[in-house]
Order: sequence, then structure tokens, then C-alpha cells
Amino acid sequence: MDELTALYYAIKEKSDAVTTLLLKEIREMVGEEHQELTQKQVMLLDLLKHRSLTVNEIAEAFSITASAASQLIKKLEKKKYVRRDINEENRREIIVSLGEAGKDYIQKIDKVEFHLVRKYYSQLDREDLIKLKEITEKLYEVIVKEHQP
Repeated sequence: MDELTALYYAIKEKSDAVTTLLLKEIREMVGEEHQELTQKQVMLLDLLKHRSLTVNEIAEAFSITASAASQLIKKLEKKKYVRRDINEENRREIIVSLGEAGKDYIQKIDKVEFHLVRKYYSQLDREDLIKLKEITEKLYEVIVKEHQP
């Protein structure tokens, strides 16, 4: 195994371990009523936290068809995590926004994230956090560049 591959696996192993440990803690703090959410559903709620989206925008964000996006939305709508409304400016378009359960979930997640920052990130030096942020941004930029046509 070459050095680059070995470094990748070492980083991945620790990243996966951190994620596993944090997910356990997050699930405990969020509560039983939100345990059934899948990762994709959580990602959608996080997107909707910032603004309402059309079905097509959701499909594009997840690189899925509009039909698949509608199925994802339908499951969340049944449990009041999201709601669909007709766009008054373009009546053929559906706008998706957070429902009551979705707002409740986002409020809980915001508290959990604040807790995690105080509990873990506060133990790291500011310079280390800045380096971690910069490295993460560089990796993101490389990946985005590779995905562009």
C-alpha cells in the first residue's frame, strides 16, 4: 500500500470512529420521536432549515429524480416534518418547507450541535480548528472541481 492510500485509510478510520461516537450521543440527545429519520431525511431537513425549496431543487441537491424526491418528501410529510404548498407565482410548482415536527427536530439539533461544540471542539486549540476548517474546505473544493463538467 502506498503512503497516500495508507494516509487515506488512517484518516477515514478516525473520521468514521468520530462519526459513530457522535451519532450515538446525538441520537440520545435528540429523543425517541426522531429516531426513525434516515440520513437522507436528516440532510433534507438541514437544507430546509435555511430556506424553502421546490421539489426540483431538492432533486438536484440530492442528484435524484423529481419522482424520487417526491417519495422522500411524502414520507416526511406524513410525519409532519415537512409541508408542501403550491407556489403562488407558478402554480405548477410545489414549495417544500419545514413542518412542525421538522422545526422541533431542527431546534433540538441546534442545541445538540451547541453542546458538541462546547464539549469537544472547545478542547482543541483555535489554530488546530482553523487548520481543520481549511483542510476540509480544500478537500471540498477538489471534489467540487472534479464533479464539474
